[in-house]
Amino acid sequence: MEIEYIPINQLKIADYNPREARSPEIIQGIIETYRSRNIVKPLLVRKKRDGEYEVFDGGTRLEALKILNVDKAPCIIYDCSRREAMEMAAIVHTNREELTPAEKGKFILRCINEGIWRNVEEAARALGFSKDTLYDWIKEARISSAMMNTGLRNLLNRDSRKALASMPKPVREELINELASLTEEIAGKIKRELPNILNEIVEISYELEPEEVLKEFRERVSKIIESDLDYSVIFRASSGYMYQLERVGNNVVIKVLSKTSSTDQLTIPCIDVKELVRRLSKFIE
Repeated sequence: MEIEYIPINQLKIADYNPREARSPEIIQGIIETYRSRNIVKPLLVRKKRDGEYEVFDGGTRLEALKILNVDKAPCIIYDCSRREAMEMAAIVHTNREELTPAEKGKFILRCINEGIWRNVEEAARALGFSKDTLYDWIKEARISSAMMNTGLRNLLNRDSRKALASMPKPVREELINELASLTEEIAGKIKRELPNILNEIVEISYELEPEEVLKEFRERVSKIIESDLDYSVIFRASSGYMYQLERVGNNVVIKVLSKTSSTDQLTIPCIDVKELVRRLSKFIE
Protein backbone atom coordinates (compact mmCIF):
# COMPACT_ATOMS: atom_id res chain seq x y z
CA MET A 1 0.00 0.00 0.00
CA GLU A 2 1.13 3.54 -0.69
CA ILE A 3 1.97 5.89 2.15
CA GLU A 4 0.39 9.33 2.05
CA TYR A 5 1.28 12.33 4.18
CA ILE A 6 -1.84 13.80 5.77
CA PRO A 7 -2.04 17.13 7.66
CA ILE A 8 -2.03 16.57 11.41
CA ASN A 9 -5.14 18.72 11.87
CA GLN A 10 -7.13 16.25 9.75
CA LEU A 11 -6.18 13.27 11.94
CA LYS A 12 -8.16 12.25 15.00
CA ILE A 13 -7.78 9.19 17.18
CA ALA A 14 -10.78 6.91 16.58
CA ASP A 15 -13.14 6.49 19.50
CA TYR A 16 -12.72 2.73 19.06
CA ASN A 17 -8.93 2.80 19.34
CA PRO A 18 -8.31 0.15 22.06
CA ARG A 19 -5.47 1.91 23.87
CA GLU A 20 -6.70 3.80 26.93
CA ALA A 21 -3.41 5.01 28.42
CA ARG A 22 -0.51 6.34 26.38
CA SER A 23 2.91 5.88 27.93
CA PRO A 24 4.92 9.12 28.28
CA GLU A 25 8.07 7.00 28.01
CA ILE A 26 7.02 5.54 24.64
CA ILE A 27 5.96 8.96 23.38
CA GLN A 28 9.38 10.35 24.34
CA GLY A 29 11.08 7.46 22.56
CA ILE A 30 9.15 8.22 19.36
CA ILE A 31 10.09 11.89 19.66
CA GLU A 32 13.80 11.11 20.05
CA THR A 33 13.79 8.66 17.12
CA TYR A 34 12.08 11.20 14.89
CA ARG A 35 14.49 13.96 15.86
CA SER A 36 17.56 11.81 15.22
CA ARG A 37 16.43 9.89 12.13
CA ASN A 38 13.30 11.64 10.90
CA ILE A 39 11.48 8.27 10.94
CA VAL A 40 8.09 7.29 12.31
CA LYS A 41 6.00 4.22 11.55
CA PRO A 42 2.95 5.04 9.35
CA LEU A 43 -0.41 5.44 11.03
CA LEU A 44 -3.34 3.27 9.96
CA VAL A 45 -6.34 5.47 9.19
CA ARG A 46 -9.86 5.37 7.77
CA LYS A 47 -11.10 8.27 5.67
CA LYS A 48 -14.44 9.71 6.74
CA ARG A 49 -16.99 11.48 4.58
CA ASP A 50 -16.29 14.84 6.24
CA GLY A 51 -12.71 14.77 4.99
CA GLU A 52 -11.16 13.84 8.35
CA TYR A 53 -9.30 10.63 9.06
CA GLU A 54 -9.78 8.23 11.97
CA VAL A 55 -6.56 6.84 13.40
CA PHE A 56 -7.32 3.27 14.49
CA ASP A 57 -3.65 2.34 14.92
CA GLY A 58 -1.00 4.92 15.76
CA GLY A 59 -2.59 7.17 18.36
CA THR A 60 0.61 7.28 20.42
CA ARG A 61 2.64 8.22 17.36
CA LEU A 62 0.12 10.95 16.55
CA GLU A 63 0.49 12.41 20.05
CA ALA A 64 4.29 12.43 19.63
CA LEU A 65 4.08 14.17 16.24
CA LYS A 66 1.80 16.84 17.72
CA ILE A 67 4.40 17.56 20.41
CA LEU A 68 7.02 17.87 17.66
CA ASN A 69 4.78 20.37 15.81
CA VAL A 70 5.05 18.29 12.63
CA ASP A 71 2.68 19.44 9.89
CA LYS A 72 1.97 16.05 8.31
CA ALA A 73 2.07 12.38 9.33
CA PRO A 74 2.77 9.32 7.15
CA CYS A 75 -0.41 7.26 6.88
CA ILE A 76 -1.76 4.15 5.22
CA ILE A 77 -5.34 4.92 4.24
CA TYR A 78 -7.99 2.21 4.28
CA ASP A 79 -11.16 2.63 2.27
CA CYS A 80 -13.36 0.68 4.64
CA SER A 81 -16.37 0.91 6.93
CA ARG A 82 -16.21 1.65 10.63
CA ARG A 83 -17.01 -2.01 11.30
CA GLU A 84 -14.09 -3.19 9.17
CA ALA A 85 -11.75 -0.67 10.80
CA MET A 86 -12.75 -1.89 14.26
CA GLU A 87 -11.97 -5.47 13.30
CA MET A 88 -8.56 -4.45 11.92
CA ALA A 89 -7.86 -2.46 15.10
CA ALA A 90 -8.65 -5.55 17.17
CA ILE A 91 -6.36 -7.76 15.08
CA VAL A 92 -3.49 -5.27 15.26
CA HIS A 93 -3.75 -4.41 18.95
CA THR A 94 -4.38 -7.86 20.45
CA ASN A 95 -1.00 -8.94 19.08
CA ARG A 96 0.81 -6.22 21.00
CA GLU A 97 2.36 -7.03 24.35
CA GLU A 98 2.28 -3.43 25.59
CA LEU A 99 -1.51 -3.35 25.44
CA THR A 100 -2.80 -4.60 28.81
CA PRO A 101 -5.02 -7.71 29.02
CA ALA A 102 -7.76 -5.48 30.45
CA GLU A 103 -7.60 -3.14 27.44
CA LYS A 104 -7.76 -6.11 25.08
CA GLY A 105 -10.69 -7.63 26.95
CA LYS A 106 -12.62 -4.37 27.06
CA PHE A 107 -12.21 -3.87 23.32
CA ILE A 108 -13.25 -7.44 22.52
CA LEU A 109 -16.42 -6.96 24.55
CA ARG A 110 -17.11 -3.71 22.72
CA CYS A 111 -16.65 -5.39 19.35
CA ILE A 112 -19.09 -8.13 20.35
CA ASN A 113 -21.59 -5.57 21.65
CA GLU A 114 -21.38 -3.62 18.37
CA GLY A 115 -21.87 -6.73 16.28
CA ILE A 116 -18.33 -7.17 14.90
CA TRP A 117 -18.47 -10.74 16.19
CA ARG A 118 -21.43 -12.64 17.55
CA ASN A 119 -19.60 -14.18 20.50
CA VAL A 120 -16.21 -14.93 22.06
CA GLU A 121 -15.80 -18.09 19.98
CA GLU A 122 -16.16 -16.13 16.74
CA ALA A 123 -13.79 -13.44 18.01
CA ALA A 124 -11.19 -16.07 18.91
CA ARG A 125 -11.27 -17.49 15.39
CA ALA A 126 -10.91 -14.04 13.82
CA LEU A 127 -8.04 -13.00 16.09
CA GLY A 128 -6.16 -16.29 16.10
CA PHE A 129 -6.21 -16.79 19.88
CA SER A 130 -7.80 -19.50 22.01
CA LYS A 131 -11.16 -18.93 23.66
CA ASP A 132 -9.53 -19.32 27.07
CA THR A 133 -7.12 -16.46 26.31
CA LEU A 134 -9.97 -14.16 25.31
CA TYR A 135 -11.99 -15.12 28.39
CA ASP A 136 -8.96 -14.30 30.57
CA TRP A 137 -8.70 -10.86 28.94
CA ILE A 138 -12.41 -10.25 29.45
CA LYS A 139 -12.12 -11.19 33.12
CA GLU A 140 -9.26 -8.72 33.49
CA ALA A 141 -11.40 -6.03 31.86
CA ARG A 142 -14.30 -6.58 34.26
CA ILE A 143 -12.11 -6.52 37.36
CA SER A 144 -10.09 -3.55 36.09
CA SER A 145 -13.30 -1.58 35.73
CA ALA A 146 -14.35 -2.45 39.27
CA MET A 147 -10.92 -1.57 40.65
CA MET A 148 -10.99 1.84 39.01
CA ASN A 149 -14.26 2.59 40.76
CA THR A 150 -13.22 1.35 44.20
CA GLY A 151 -9.48 2.03 44.46
CA LEU A 152 -8.49 -1.61 45.03
CA ARG A 153 -5.42 -1.69 42.79
CA ASN A 154 -2.98 -2.14 45.69
CA LEU A 155 -5.00 -4.91 47.33
CA LEU A 156 -5.91 -7.15 44.41
CA ASN A 157 -3.10 -8.97 42.62
CA ARG A 158 -3.56 -10.99 39.43
CA ASP A 159 -4.69 -14.16 41.25
CA SER A 160 -7.25 -12.23 43.30
CA ARG A 161 -8.64 -10.51 40.21
CA LYS A 162 -8.90 -13.81 38.38
CA ALA A 163 -10.80 -15.40 41.26
CA LEU A 164 -13.23 -12.49 41.49
CA ALA A 165 -13.83 -12.54 37.75
CA SER A 166 -14.75 -16.25 37.96
CA MET A 167 -17.67 -15.55 40.30
CA PRO A 168 -21.26 -14.67 39.34
CA LYS A 169 -21.70 -10.92 38.91
CA PRO A 170 -23.94 -10.39 42.02
CA VAL A 171 -21.39 -12.17 44.24
CA ARG A 172 -18.48 -10.34 42.64
CA GLU A 173 -20.12 -6.96 43.24
CA GLU A 174 -20.86 -7.78 46.89
CA LEU A 175 -17.26 -8.82 47.54
CA ILE A 176 -15.77 -5.82 45.74
CA ASN A 177 -17.91 -3.47 47.82
CA GLU A 178 -16.85 -5.32 50.96
CA LEU A 179 -13.16 -5.14 50.04
CA ALA A 180 -13.46 -1.44 49.22
CA SER A 181 -14.88 -0.78 52.70
CA LEU A 182 -11.96 -2.38 54.55
CA THR A 183 -9.59 -0.17 56.49
CA GLU A 184 -5.96 0.00 55.40
CA GLU A 185 -5.00 -1.97 58.51
CA ILE A 186 -7.28 -4.89 57.73
CA ALA A 187 -6.43 -4.82 54.02
CA GLY A 188 -2.75 -5.06 54.89
CA LYS A 189 -3.32 -8.05 57.16
CA ILE A 190 -5.32 -10.09 54.64
CA LYS A 191 -3.52 -9.10 51.42
CA ARG A 192 -1.20 -12.11 51.35
CA GLU A 193 -3.97 -14.64 52.02
CA LEU A 194 -6.65 -12.91 49.95
CA PRO A 195 -6.07 -14.95 46.75
CA ASN A 196 -6.51 -18.19 48.73
CA ILE A 197 -9.67 -16.87 50.40
CA LEU A 198 -11.20 -15.81 47.09
CA ASN A 199 -10.33 -19.09 45.39
CA GLU A 200 -12.12 -20.92 48.22
CA ILE A 201 -15.11 -18.63 47.75
CA VAL A 202 -15.27 -19.34 44.00
CA GLU A 203 -16.24 -22.94 44.74
CA ILE A 204 -19.34 -21.90 46.69
CA SER A 205 -20.23 -18.72 44.81
CA TYR A 206 -22.53 -20.57 42.39
CA GLU A 207 -24.26 -22.58 45.11
CA LEU A 208 -25.12 -19.94 47.73
CA GLU A 209 -26.97 -16.64 47.69
CA PRO A 210 -24.73 -13.52 47.50
CA GLU A 211 -25.37 -12.59 51.14
CA GLU A 212 -24.44 -16.12 52.23
CA VAL A 213 -21.21 -15.96 50.25
CA LEU A 214 -20.44 -12.60 51.85
CA LYS A 215 -20.94 -14.13 55.27
CA GLU A 216 -18.51 -16.94 54.42
CA PHE A 217 -15.99 -14.39 53.19
CA ARG A 218 -16.25 -12.36 56.40
CA GLU A 219 -15.71 -15.46 58.51
CA ARG A 220 -12.54 -16.34 56.62
CA VAL A 221 -11.24 -12.78 56.91
CA SER A 222 -12.01 -12.73 60.64
CA LYS A 223 -9.98 -15.90 61.23
CA ILE A 224 -6.93 -14.32 59.61
CA ILE A 225 -7.29 -11.06 61.53
CA GLU A 226 -7.85 -12.79 64.86
CA SER A 227 -4.75 -14.92 64.37
CA ASP A 228 -2.61 -11.79 64.10
CA LEU A 229 -0.15 -11.52 66.98
CA ASP A 230 -0.85 -7.91 67.96
CA TYR A 231 -4.51 -8.80 68.52
CA SER A 232 -5.92 -5.52 67.31
CA VAL A 233 -8.98 -5.97 65.12
CA ILE A 234 -11.04 -3.48 63.16
CA PHE A 235 -14.01 -4.79 61.22
CA ARG A 236 -17.28 -3.80 59.63
CA ALA A 237 -20.19 -5.76 61.05
CA SER A 238 -23.30 -6.85 59.16
CA SER A 239 -25.17 -3.89 60.68
CA GLY A 240 -22.75 -1.48 59.00
CA TYR A 241 -21.07 -0.36 62.22
CA MET A 242 -17.27 -0.37 62.46
CA TYR A 243 -15.77 -1.91 65.60
CA GLN A 244 -12.25 -1.98 66.97
CA LEU A 245 -11.15 -4.64 69.47
CA GLU A 246 -7.85 -4.20 71.29
CA ARG A 247 -6.01 -6.04 74.01
CA VAL A 248 -4.79 -3.45 76.50
CA GLY A 249 -3.03 -5.04 79.44
CA ASN A 250 -5.48 -7.45 81.09
CA ASN A 251 -8.47 -5.83 79.43
CA VAL A 252 -10.27 -5.97 76.10
CA VAL A 253 -11.30 -2.55 74.80
CA ILE A 254 -14.24 -2.41 72.40
CA LYS A 255 -14.71 0.81 70.40
CA VAL A 256 -17.51 1.79 68.05
CA LEU A 257 -15.94 3.91 65.32
CA SER A 258 -17.25 6.79 63.29
CA LYS A 259 -15.48 8.02 60.16
CA THR A 260 -13.19 10.30 62.12
CA SER A 261 -13.03 9.07 65.69
CA SER A 262 -14.22 6.66 68.38
CA THR A 263 -17.79 7.36 69.50
CA ASP A 264 -18.26 4.76 72.26
CA GLN A 265 -15.89 2.57 74.26
CA LEU A 266 -16.27 -0.39 76.58
CA THR A 267 -13.47 -1.91 78.68
CA ILE A 268 -13.87 -5.51 79.82
CA PRO A 269 -11.41 -7.54 81.95
CA CYS A 270 -10.06 -10.43 79.87
CA ILE A 271 -11.15 -12.88 82.57
CA ASP A 272 -14.79 -11.89 81.93
CA VAL A 273 -14.80 -12.05 78.13
CA LYS A 274 -15.76 -15.74 77.77
CA GLU A 275 -18.67 -15.38 80.16
CA LEU A 276 -19.80 -12.20 78.42
CA VAL A 277 -19.80 -13.96 75.05
CA ARG A 278 -21.75 -16.85 76.53
CA ARG A 279 -24.39 -14.51 77.91
CA LEU A 280 -24.58 -12.50 74.69
CA SER A 281 -25.18 -15.67 72.68
CA LYS A 282 -28.66 -15.88 74.27
CA PHE A 283 -29.63 -12.72 72.40
CA ILE A 284 -28.63 -14.13 69.02
CA GLU A 285 -31.15 -16.07 67.02
